[in-house]
Amino acid sequence: MPRGTASLTRMNRNLIERERRSQMKVLFSNLVALLPPHPSKMSIHALLERATIYVNQLQKRTEELKQKKAQLEEGQSTATRISPVIKITDFDSTIQVNLVAGTDMKFALCDIISILEEEGAEVLSATYHIVGNKVVLSLHSQAAYSRIGIQNSRVRDRLKRLQIS
Repeated sequence: MPRGTASLTRMNRNLIERERRSQMKVLFSNLVALLPPHPSKMSIHALLERATIYVNQLQKRTEELKQKKAQLEEGQSTATRISPVIKITDFDSTIQVNLVAGTDMKFALCDIISILEEEGAEVLSATYHIVGNKVVLSLHSQAAYSRIGIQNSRVRDRLKRLQIS
């Protein structure tokens, strides 16, 4: 083999090896970005071990969540009563009330609207959906008198009392 060809082959191998190392560095960097933060610099071996442990934990957690989901879906199909959940979000002089309850809820939309109006709110819109055995209700309201405003804490307390009764 001529001398020039041997050095050319060696340079090609060196170039290929440099590109491989560069690509591995990028891949390890991507792997580190996917892992939870760690306190110090790690060797490649420790990094791979940590990634393996983390992936196994994620797989285990995924299985647990799938089992929990199946239990919840099974429980929902047999359950007759769903506890109501109310979330109230306020933005300056407006209030968003979101309610999720069972179709057997003991209060009506007019009860919620009455509470809002009694506390100084004017209901702008209301949406009502039935999904399976759940009712999803969303009310958007604003202060009827902007200088007075709405007492969000009183609205929250009254709506929670309405849930219990």
